[in-house]
Amino acid sequence: MTVKEDSTDPPVQQAPLSPSSGPGSTTQAMKDAVKNPTAFDRFADWVSEAMGRPLNIAFWFVLVLVWTLIFAVGGPHLASGDWLPPWFTSQGYNFPLNLITTVAELFIGFLVATAANRAQNALTALLDKIDMQEEQIQATEANIVALIQQNTDITSEIHTLTTQVAKNAALIIDVHKHVVALTAHAGIDVSKN
Repeated sequence: MTVKEDSTDPPVQQAPLSPSSGPGSTTQAMKDAVKNPTAFDRFADWVSEAMGRPLNIAFWFVLVLVWTLIFAVGGPHLASGDWLPPWFTSQGYNFPLNLITTVAELFIGFLVATAANRAQNALTALLDKIDMQEEQIQATEANIVALIQQNTDITSEIHTLTTQVAKNAALIIDVHKHVVALTAHAGIDVSKN
């Protein structure tokens, strides 16, 4: 029977994370971006949050609805565009206006994508921590099972030894009776010793 002095396992050392090889893997750069956002990241988060607020969505919905109703109900004068200033409806103004709105739309889209990437990175880092904890739990469970098995083996050995001691005690008592009987038969008095 062997007994270990210390049955605790040494702490598990983690291997360094490898570069990202696809979804579900976290690089150090991703972790750093989540923990220490840059000014651009904070601005992107703010824009993404502002774009997704119900008040912002309701504002633009009302604006589009009013704009559509103006032309639907306004009659031929509004539909012709004569009420707008000529520079607003000219070809020279149309291109810069479309360019500015397109660039602004793309920029806002990129800001929202940056914020979404940061959120995805944070989620990936969290899932990696959960995976690591699951591996530690499985290792602990395996250790507990091994210790329970070791405890069961030791209990079985103790039971075997107890049974042998009980048999040996009965044998010793039997031998003692025989020795007393033989000494009494030989006329030796051993009760005084």
